[in-house]
Amino acid sequence: MALKTLVKVSEVNNLSDARYCAGMGVELVGFPLDENHPKFIELSSIREIVNWISGVKVVGEFAGDNIYNMNYLAEQLNLDYVQLNHLIHPEFLPGLKKPVILKIDFNNEKPSETIEVLKKYENMVAYFLLENNTEPELNDMKDLLGDICQKFPIILGFGIQQSALPLIIDTINPSGIALKGGEEIKPGLKDFSELSEILEELEVND
Repeated sequence: MALKTLVKVSEVNNLSDARYCAGMGVELVGFPLDENHPKFIELSSIREIVNWISGVKVVGEFAGDNIYNMNYLAEQLNLDYVQLNHLIHPEFLPGLKKPVILKIDFNNEKPSETIEVLKKYENMVAYFLLENNTEPELNDMKDLLGDICQKFPIILGFGIQQSALPLIIDTINPSGIALKGGEEIKPGLKDFSELSEILEELEVND
């Protein structure tokens, strides 16, 4: 199945989500790899899940700045990307052995500050994951976001609703969008309604 844009699903911690994403054409599936993360699962479970899925690229999501540990886990889990959930000093990035996705909190009140960060790191990362906890109205900032997405490799991680997809895809036009996995009701039983309404809308009709 082909989708209209790259999709990353973050915080996956169960086989049901991972297999569903793979079947729906999601390109990037991310697993939280910090033990204090509420969705952290044992490395053996992540390895087992990864072995069950195909056709997706695996992202390790890190909150720390231990480059050695990131490289070790990248090798152990055969990661395709390393995601940094906070800024670290640029001099450390070349030490990572996998392409980097750098999470940036978009400051909609002072967008120039965000743009300066993007410029600082743009030659060191594969993608920027742009998030915003205040969930601003995308239509009010479509021109600004469109300009940013034209200049930088942005995976948009906020404002992702079914009704907003035409605006996101046709006007803002990021490199991709980011969604989040959920919890299993019980092993093997999952409600995919939140993911499915977005992914089905993004499906390319033959």
